Amino acid sequence: MAYFKNLNKYINETVLKLIANQNLCKLLKFNSNNPYAEIDIMDTGELIYSKIFPYSHVPETDKEVGSYLCIILDRFRLTSNQAIKSGQLNIDIIVHNDLWRMNGTGEMRPYAIMHEVDEALNGKIRVGIKDLTFSDCRHVRYNQSYSGFQLTYSIQSVN
Repeated sequence: MAYFKNLNKYINETVLKLIANQNLCKLLKFNSNNPYAEIDIMDTGELIYSKIFPYSHVPETDKEVGSYLCIILDRFRLTSNQAIKSGQLNIDIIVHNDLWRMNGTGEMRPYAIMHEVDEALNGKIRVGIKDLTFSDCRHVRYNQSYSGFQLTYSIQSVN
């Protein structure tokens, strides 16, 4: 069964798709009121393990002010078909409360990040036997200083 064997590959492909999006990278890297106006990031790979984590990461409230993505594969189960496994790819959008409002754009940073993530992934990357499909989104308060959203995408693979 190749499904679990490929989990690292799926995470890596997802991360590569995300760092290819310059607007998303700017929203994560720059804390300014208009991150879109910042210079392009030449090596977006520098954001891996500093702003984009392929595991759960909640910033320390007293040390860090920033925006982060955490990518987790979760909730693996057999479908009624028994030949298909289903699961979820969860992307946590974690933003310091002081950075939500971007005065220079008229936007809220978490919603802008949500848009860029969905543009990069929804129906555009194959995980298992189907393309990622948006499933749902929920607000999450991670601690007293950080809140954001968890985007969930459905995945399927053979058992």
